[in-house]
Amino acid sequence: MDGGIGGETTPRGTGAGIDERETTEPPGQPALSPAGVWPQPRFDAANTATNPDGAGLRDGEQYWRLDAGYTPVVDGGTLYNTYRRDQDHTDLTRRDPATMAVSSRTSLVQYGVNGPPVVADDRVYVSTFIEVFCLAAERDEVLWRGPKMDGVQCPPAVADGVVYVNSGGFEDVPAHLRAFDAASGEERWRYDTAAETKGTPAIADGTVYVAARDGLHAVDATSGERVFHQPAVSESWSTPVAAHGAVYALGGENDDSLVAVDAASGDVRWRNALPTAPVATADALYVGTESGVAALDPADGSIVSRLGGGGTPAALAGDVVYAADRGTLRAIDVNGDGELWSYETERVQVTDVISQSIGGVTPVDGAVYVNAADGFHGFGPTR
Repeated sequence: MDGGIGGETTPRGTGAGIDERETTEPPGQPALSPAGVWPQPRFDAANTATNPDGAGLRDGEQYWRLDAGYTPVVDGGTLYNTYRRDQDHTDLTRRDPATMAVSSRTSLVQYGVNGPPVVADDRVYVSTFIEVFCLAAERDEVLWRGPKMDGVQCPPAVADGVVYVNSGGFEDVPAHLRAFDAASGEERWRYDTAAETKGTPAIADGTVYVAARDGLHAVDATSGERVFHQPAVSESWSTPVAAHGAVYALGGENDDSLVAVDAASGDVRWRNALPTAPVATADALYVGTESGVAALDPADGSIVSRLGGGGTPAALAGDVVYAADRGTLRAIDVNGDGELWSYETERVQVTDVISQSIGGVTPVDGAVYVNAADGFHGFGPTR
């Protein structure tokens, strides 16, 4: 999502990092008043990116912008994210979600960490390029880690006491999916996809779904045995979304389409020429189109309504869907009232690259957290 939104760009700051006007030390002021949870990168293990019981911000403004790490999750009154800048190791950081003040950090590794974390049952799970960490939610402690499984490119998925880690493969390690006991870290099973796969799995109704370059793999969550393989889905970076008795994933590198696959049989229900993953509610799918955000009918993929705004839907809370339009955050009413508010992040120069982008959106009641090229933003209701 890197890139500008047209016009000329003037480099700002030192040229070696985020803009010099960004606050580098939390806490941020004024304080937000957040409530509720967003415990996984796309809210739940099905990757719907929807909290139907949440309350979206129908009016909003920026409260602060900080140098405070990457896309977070929120659970139990704590915000969790990873942070590395100017440090030897990447940390899992526990923060006050109102101000981003740090309560504790746990040092992880010097190499790549996949964010955001996942919170479940008072534990936090973070994957690195080669393994998964299980950490205590409220204190600086690693409960278990490993084993090494080169080629992990995405956060894990957690459901019903099991952690699922998808490895795209690396050198002599073939691509595969592994299931670990969430409490002990003991491996339960391994499934070899045998094709490049890099997205977070989706879990629904006792089945794990993984998109690989050779198709969508459905795996029994208990045994690790294949349920079906559907070659119509062939985008290795796709993160499947499970809802409405279907699995939604991207068609492939040369097939810019959204494909709906029956979650039980593996048959293709429909496909639509839309190259973005959806946000799914109980009765609709929200996607980005050339003419703005639209709602699709899950039964056939047809457009039911056009909501306006622009960009790609990233998350939904209550009746507000948040879309990332390059470097602009847009809050859009799902009931047809159009764009409620928006905020354009700044263009910044990091080393020799000019960037304006949004990397992640995390909404809770009373607050929205945005990881962008120009820093970590906290948005609250208009004061």
